[in-house]
Amino acid sequence: MIRQNFKIKMWLWLGIIVAMTSSSFGQSETINLEEALNLARKNYAGLERDRLSIEHQNKLASTKVQQSPAQIFLSGEEFGADNQSGVHSINLQQNFYLPKATKIQQEFYKKGALLAEKNLALTDQELKRQVEQAYFQLLFAKQNQQLVDANSKLYEDFLSVTTAQLEAGETGKIPQLAARSRLGQAKLAQEHSKEKYQIAKTLFNQWLGGNTQFDIAGELPVGSNLLGDSISLSNPHLQIIQAQREVANAKIATEKAQLFPQINSGIKLQTANGTFPLFGYQVGVNVPLFKKAYQGRIEAAEIEVKVQEASLKNEQQKLGRTISELRYRLEHQLHILEFLQEDLTPIVTEQSAVNQAAYREGEISYLEYLDGLEQVIKVKQQYLTALYEFHVLQIEVNYWLGK
Repeated sequence: MIRQNFKIKMWLWLGIIVAMTSSSFGQSETINLEEALNLARKNYAGLERDRLSIEHQNKLASTKVQQSPAQIFLSGEEFGADNQSGVHSINLQQNFYLPKATKIQQEFYKKGALLAEKNLALTDQELKRQVEQAYFQLLFAKQNQQLVDANSKLYEDFLSVTTAQLEAGETGKIPQLAARSRLGQAKLAQEHSKEKYQIAKTLFNQWLGGNTQFDIAGELPVGSNLLGDSISLSNPHLQIIQAQREVANAKIATEKAQLFPQINSGIKLQTANGTFPLFGYQVGVNVPLFKKAYQGRIEAAEIEVKVQEASLKNEQQKLGRTISELRYRLEHQLHILEFLQEDLTPIVTEQSAVNQAAYREGEISYLEYLDGLEQVIKVKQQYLTALYEFHVLQIEVNYWLGK
């Protein structure tokens, strides 16, 4: 008996532990947009890649230009036909770049580091855009699920009314069947909304890149007329092309540096006819005799600068067109929101309340009541969708403006 009571208690405790664990797993920590952006920046591999690229270019800029390999060799000379011993040498020879050439090469790597920094800024801007989109998509999916649940409750109430009327003999079976059909469709919509919410939540957490599953609280903010500033040269989409132009300019200097003379130097340790040690030296310059190939590379580098300047103008024009279109769409979306919120929503809400009371009193048919109910549901869905699309457009405007 004691053993049986002990087993029962153990099973009870085990059930409690399992229930508590399941409850904790089913819950998610909430996170706001700023916290989500900070977490995504911490875990996003693209930012780490760009930071390492900056470090790589800075390391090259801080390193002196690599000299050509030193030459170490043996040589002999002045040997007669009778194998008389002549001069034997151990030689060390090295070429050196001029300090100006070294400085030019280091400047080229510094421009590369600046370009890597602009790549990092643009990658951060793209990450911000993706996280914001995922955040508002999850807010929309969550709010849409709440709206669908509320719609289902309205059809449940309608089914209760039609069932009571049928049982009281006040109406036939058709209104109840219509109510059951609408409720079934509402339940199906609930399943779809749950699936979309789970997909949005999964996508949002994938962008955060952590091990914890996060959720968000609140609702979509009310739209406001925030259209952003004009395009400036601090825009990361433009700055990256400007940095590419600077790299191209530095490339011209490095190509011209190939025409600079190199110092040619060498020393010798010798033995001559049994006499040791003897010493020798060599000093000279290396200069390119055929400059046509070098000049072609210089001209190609100059053309690359012009290409980047044209790319900058092209990007400015492209940004102007993109932002103008987005601003127009954003203003149009704001007008839709204002109309839905200020004009249409109050009308259909009042109509729904009147229709509900009229149907209970038998003043209107069930078809008229359903039509009014569906109008309310449709307008609420239109407003929520329009609000979400407004925020998506605003994210796009800010992204292309570089905000």
